Amino acid sequence: MVSSIKIEFILIFIFLPIILFFIPATKAIFTTLYVVFFFALLSLKRDNTFNFSSLKNKPDWKFILLYFFIFSFLGLFYTFLVDRSLFFIFPRENPKVWLLVIILYPLFSVIPQEVIYRVFFLQRYKDILSKNLFIKYTVNSFIFSFAHIVFQNYHAVIITALVSPIFYYAYERKSFLTCILIHSIGGIMIFTYGLGKFFI
Repeated sequence: MVSSIKIEFILIFIFLPIILFFIPATKAIFTTLYVVFFFALLSLKRDNTFNFSSLKNKPDWKFILLYFFIFSFLGLFYTFLVDRSLFFIFPRENPKVWLLVIILYPLFSVIPQEVIYRVFFLQRYKDILSKNLFIKYTVNSFIFSFAHIVFQNYHAVIITALVSPIFYYAYERKSFLTCILIHSIGGIMIFTYGLGKFFI
C-alpha cells in the first residue's frame, strides 16, 4: 500500500506540473507556487526536527563567485546556440521591466522555489528518499526540471536540469543563502541574456 507521504509527493511534484502544463497561465503557475510554498512552510514549522535558524548560515562567497563566472560563460554560449538575436534583447527593449524583474525575481520566485525544492524536499521526504546521494541528486534534478514543463518548451527543462544539481549541492553542502544567491544570479543572467522568454 502506498503511504500518504508518497501520494503527497506525487501530487505535488508530478501531478501539479502536468495540470499546469495544460493551463499555462502565469497567474495559475504563481498561484500554485505560493500555495505549495505556504504548505511547505507550514509543514516545516510543524516539524520538530527542523530548525529554521539553519537557513541563516552564511553564504560561501568563493563558491558563488565561481558559479558566477562559469554560468556567465555557459549562459552566453547557450544563448548563442539557441538564437544569437536574443542577446540582451530584454534590457535593450524593456529596460524598466527588466530592472523590475531582476529586483523582484529573487524575492518572489527564487525563495519559494528553493524552499520547496531543496528545504522542504529534503526535510519532508527524507524517510522515503534513497540514502544514495546520486539518486537523491537525480530525483531532485528530475522534479525541479519537470516542474518547468509548465512553460511548454524544452529549453526551460534542459536549463533547469543542468543547474538543479548545483543548487542541491549549494544547499546541502554550503548554505541556504548560497543556494538562493546562485539561483538568483542564474535567473538574472537568463533574463538579461534573452533566455527569459523560455521561462514566462
